[in-house]
Amino acid sequence: MRPVQILLAFFLTGVWRSAQAQDIAQVGQIPAVQFNGAVQLRFGLYHAQGINPRHTPGFWSISGAPTLGVLGVQLPFMVVLSDQQRSFQQPFNQFGLSPRYKWAKLHLGYRDLTFSKFTLGGNRALMAGVELNPGKFRFGFMYGRFQKAVAEDTAAVYDPSKFISDIPVPAYRRTGYAVRLGIGTEEQFVDVVMLRAKDDVRSIPAPAAVQLAPAENLAVGLVGRLKLTEVLRWEFDMAGSAYTRDLRAAPLAQEDRPWTRAANPVFTSRTSTQGLMALETGLALKRKRLRGKLTYRRVDPDYKSMGTYYFQTDVEQVTASASGSLFKDRLGTNATVGWQHNNLKRLRAATAKRIMANLGLSYTGKKAFGCVLNYSNFGMQQDPLRPAANDTARFRQVSQNLLLQPRVTYSASNGTHFATCTFNYFALSDRGAEVFSRAMLTGLHADLAYTRNWKRNQARLGGGAIFRSTESVAGRTISKGLHLEAGRSWLKEGRLGAELRSSFLANALPAGGHGSTWQLDLQGSVQATKRISFVLSLSHQDNRSNDPSVPAFTEDTGVIGVDIRF
Repeated sequence: MRPVQILLAFFLTGVWRSAQAQDIAQVGQIPAVQFNGAVQLRFGLYHAQGINPRHTPGFWSISGAPTLGVLGVQLPFMVVLSDQQRSFQQPFNQFGLSPRYKWAKLHLGYRDLTFSKFTLGGNRALMAGVELNPGKFRFGFMYGRFQKAVAEDTAAVYDPSKFISDIPVPAYRRTGYAVRLGIGTEEQFVDVVMLRAKDDVRSIPAPAAVQLAPAENLAVGLVGRLKLTEVLRWEFDMAGSAYTRDLRAAPLAQEDRPWTRAANPVFTSRTSTQGLMALETGLALKRKRLRGKLTYRRVDPDYKSMGTYYFQTDVEQVTASASGSLFKDRLGTNATVGWQHNNLKRLRAATAKRIMANLGLSYTGKKAFGCVLNYSNFGMQQDPLRPAANDTARFRQVSQNLLLQPRVTYSASNGTHFATCTFNYFALSDRGAEVFSRAMLTGLHADLAYTRNWKRNQARLGGGAIFRSTESVAGRTISKGLHLEAGRSWLKEGRLGAELRSSFLANALPAGGHGSTWQLDLQGSVQATKRISFVLSLSHQDNRSNDPSVPAFTEDTGVIGVDIRF
C-alpha cells in the first residue's frame, strides 16, 4: 500500500474513534453539521494603450476558505480557481483541507506546512500529512508532490506580443516526504526534522533546448524554543542539507563516517552532491514594558532545501533589537542594530560588509496630538580579498531614511477632524573612490492630508497636497499635485456604499520635459442580504509625457464581484 493510502486510512480510523469518544451531551448542544466561511467571485476587463499590457484583456477568479464541521471535527477547505491556470504550468488551481480534532490534524490536497525554517519551510505541495500533539509528544509527517512534471514543447515558438508566454517551462516530477519528531509544547519544545525529496528522471523526456538536470535532497534539522528563566527564552533552528544537482552523476566512493553510514539507506552521495549548513539562534527577553532579542544567523553559500522557497544565502549576521514603552504607554520606542557580511567560503573576489541601524519613536498624547519618528541608517562596505590602492572594487555605501509624521485628531459635532503631515527623506551615497562619486540617489516626499468624518451621515471627505523630488545620476524628477477622496454609505448599517479616490501630479522630468499623471479609482458595494454582497471597482490611469524615455499611456481596469458568506 502506498504511503498516502496508509496515512489516509490511519487518520479516518482515528477520526471515527474520536467521534465515538465525544460527550453525548456536548454533541446535542451543537449542530451535527456546520458549514461556514466565505467565497469570492471576480470577473474583470483590462485595456491598455501606449505600453505593453500588464494583464490579460479578460480575467476571472474564484477563491475561498470554507470550513465544514462534522460532530466537532473541523474540515477547513482552500479553493483557488483562476483563468491563469491556462498559462501557468505549475499548479494554480488548488484545493486543500486540514481537518482537525483535539490534538490530531490531517492535511490533504495543496497545503503548505512548516516544520522548520531550513528544511520543510512552507513550500506548497500536493500532499497527505498528519500532525499529532497528544500532551507533550510532537509528531508530524507528510508525503506529497512538490512539483509536477512539465515536458518540453519543442514545437513552441516564443511570441513577444503575449502578456503571458504559452511556452511551458520543463520540470521533472518532484516528490518527497518530511518527518518531525519532538517533545514539548508551543511555548517550549525541541524537534528533530528530516526532509527527503527527489526528482523522477522518467517523468519527462530529457529536454533538448534547455539544460535541466534531475535533483535530489536530504535535509536534517534541529529546531526548538527553551525557557531559561521567566523572562528569558532561547530559540534555535539549525539544519544540514545534502543537495545533489544531477542524479545522473556517478556515486561517490563510500566513506566510513558515522553520518554517511546513517544516510546511506535514504540518500546516495554523488559527484554533484554538496553538503551545506544553516543556523539561526537567539536569546529573547520579554518583560512587561521591555522586549529585546539578540540573533545570530549563518547560512552557507547556495544552501538549498526542496521544502523551502528562496531565502538569502552566503550570509553571516548578528542583530540586536529592543522595544519598550514609557510614560504610561504614551511613548513607544524600538531600536535595531546589526552587522552582516557575505563571502563565507572566500570564493568571491570581494567581501561585502553591511551595518544596519534603526530607531523608531511613537508618541500618542492625552488629547489630540500624536507623532511618529523613524530613522534608519544602513551602511555597506565591499573589500577585495587582495586590496590595492587603485582597486575600484573597494567602496563604501550608505543608505539613510528619515520619516516624520505628526498628526492631529479632534472631535467635532457629528464626527471628527483628522490632519497629518508626512515627511520622508532618503539618500543613497557612495563613500569611496571617485569613480563612485556620481552614483547617488536622494529623495524627498512630503504629503499633507486632511479628512472630515460625519458619523450620522456615514460620510467622509478628504484631500491634500503631494510633493515628490527624486535625484539620481539621470537627473532630477519633481512631482507636485493634489489628491481627493470621498466616501458615503446609505441605508441601514451602510448596506450601500461608494468611495472615490483621485490624484493628479504635474511632473518635471530629468531631460527637461514635462508630463502629468492622473489616477481615478471608484469603488462601490451593495449588501444584498446578510450573506451576499456585490462589489464594483473601476480604475483609470492617464500618464502623459513629452520625454521619449518616459512612456505616455492609458490603462483602464474594471472588476465586478460577488462575496458569499456561509
